[in-house]
Amino acid sequence: MTAGSSVVKLTAKTALKNNWLKCIAASAVLIFSYFICIIAAGYVSEIGNDAAAYIFLAVMAVFVLSPLFLGLIRFFRRFIFGADDRSVIIFYYFSDRQKYRRAMHLTFALALRAAGFGILLFLPSVIVDLFSGVRIYDMLNIPIPMWTANLYYVSVFLRTIAVVALIFIMARYYLAVFLTAADEKMDVAEAIHMSCIISRSTMLDFISLVFSFFGWLIISVIVFPLIFTVPYFLTAFCVHSRFAVAEYNKKIERFNQSGYPTFAAGL
Repeated sequence: MTAGSSVVKLTAKTALKNNWLKCIAASAVLIFSYFICIIAAGYVSEIGNDAAAYIFLAVMAVFVLSPLFLGLIRFFRRFIFGADDRSVIIFYYFSDRQKYRRAMHLTFALALRAAGFGILLFLPSVIVDLFSGVRIYDMLNIPIPMWTANLYYVSVFLRTIAVVALIFIMARYYLAVFLTAADEKMDVAEAIHMSCIISRSTMLDFISLVFSFFGWLIISVIVFPLIFTVPYFLTAFCVHSRFAVAEYNKKIERFNQSGYPTFAAGL
């Protein structure tokens, strides 16, 4: 267990005091980049089709937005440690090929894990959908059985279970972004591995922190509050991550100390 959501949010608000404008400016770069991609995808959809728009969004999310996001995490991580960086530092991972490749390595590593687990988790609902549809029975030239009418609810149940399970599985990797941004010498694979280890005792605290921002997320639907929600949440995320890593280091230190033999006085 690490610091609770109330402590993390209070620490984040204390850090943001007198620094809101700088943090809003840094966050606005990612926010506006996202909306520019959405608008551009709309034009792609008009010129081509919806599939082309989705492909365009996926490409932009991977090759543009993910390095920007990692740069923003790096900005807020340095911010809570007292660094006085300019907002343009969020373009850090675009500054040279090696840094950009590092950001891509993390993005693809997490995306492949999400895709792999997603395929396994959603496969049962896909199979149920297959047997509840008409296509397979048309191919076999047989009437649709009456019992297939209830398969819709089974499919909804299985998809719900799959979504929840995928969220908990991928939550194990939430610290990988922070660790990658915090230590340039740490390999991405090591950051992902360390995230899995540390999150064993902090994942529920992180999920609780996310749910504590539910009200902020609701009001952010009208877009404008995003300029306050994003810096507040990312600062809280970095504060929580800092506490989580510090708590893990304390455990390792206690373990190392307990490994040494103790001697009675005078012997």
